[in-house]
Amino acid sequence: MLLSMLYRNFAINQGFTLSEVLIVLAIGAILAGLAAPGFASLRHNAALTAAADELLGALYLAQRSAARTGLPAVFCLTPDGGAQCVMGKNAAGTSWQVFLDLSASSALQPAGSGLRLRQSRLASGVQIRATRPAVTFWPAARAATTGTFTVCDPRDRSSARAVIVSETGRPRIAETEGGACVF
Repeated sequence: MLLSMLYRNFAINQGFTLSEVLIVLAIGAILAGLAAPGFASLRHNAALTAAADELLGALYLAQRSAARTGLPAVFCLTPDGGAQCVMGKNAAGTSWQVFLDLSASSALQPAGSGLRLRQSRLASGVQIRATRPAVTFWPAARAATTGTFTVCDPRDRSSARAVIVSETGRPRIAETEGGACVF
């Protein structure tokens, strides 16, 4: 009988009072507010890392294509996703393309639409700054033009990723110092 009374009291009093619910919601809101900047930073760093990895993959594609086809392959930055490469020193772009140079002229523009191997646009807000706008990979010598491509976000210049192409045509990713993204 005592158990029956306790069970009935417990069954009737299941639940929370309004003040208990409000306290739990307030604590949850405070914790979410404290975690939000950390998540934004995490998302920002993930976007930069993904862009650097994509860039590295494109450079490896150009290197392999030059070796496979016996033709020079060119990786270049484009300002708007079009076919025209960025020109000049300290170039910046929001997209890139990889194409074969059939005339072996080391021109910065593809001669025909069938020569383009891949083209891609970066995530919103991500830019690539480069010491030179294009890198050419030559098949016979297993060599390339050197260059450094810095992936950065103009909104947060504190973190950046650099993709460096050596004379032997080997691309690699390196962490950069805080002032690497100058706009």
